[in-house]
Amino acid sequence: MKKSILIILITLLTIGLNAQSLLPIKYGIKVGVNISSLSISAIEGVKEPINSSQIGIAAGACAYIPLSDKWYINPELLYSQKGASFDYDFKHQYGNTNPEHNTTNQLTLSYVELNPTISFKASDKLALNFGPSISFLIGEKYSQNPAKFNLNDSLSLITDGLVKAATLDIGLNLGLSYFITENFLVDARVYTGFMKASEVTQPYKGEVPDPDYTLKNKAIVFSLAYLF
Repeated sequence: MKKSILIILITLLTIGLNAQSLLPIKYGIKVGVNISSLSISAIEGVKEPINSSQIGIAAGACAYIPLSDKWYINPELLYSQKGASFDYDFKHQYGNTNPEHNTTNQLTLSYVELNPTISFKASDKLALNFGPSISFLIGEKYSQNPAKFNLNDSLSLITDGLVKAATLDIGLNLGLSYFITENFLVDARVYTGFMKASEVTQPYKGEVPDPDYTLKNKAIVFSLAYLF
């Protein structure tokens, strides 16, 4: 899959370089925020958790490669944070007791994100953008609170093995750009992830069974870009 993606990107760049005519290639920097959340699917018999959005960073480099005076290839290489917080209830059996607990979870996934975006300039100021997004996981942070159990007057925190993140995420970006000047623009888009970004398992009987939840990324992204 990685080889196919690379071939597609090289082909798009080659077409852009051959067809750019007299229009210059512009390079730039982009800084923005992800307002991200999770699409969560539960296995049969398990209640879906409640999740809320969180804000992460999206920043890196971009380019505008003209195919014509209307069409552009707009590749981006970004550092991007996605994830969300989510709550669920579970029962943890210890001895003859089987109490129900509620836990709040925070999951942040950090990616190197490649966006080979296609842009159509509808006017001098407005461009419509669409294209795939390929993200490679470079870090994850998971916290759970409280999920504590009173075991013989001591506290035991169960977190290990509850979250398993995927190393690759592929999705689709749809959005638009507004050019304040020729070199300065604001950008807004919606990201929808197609692949499983992570699996989550509830603690049960002191063990970690098969995953209960499948998580997919989704986000609204707002950015500022400056082109040189």
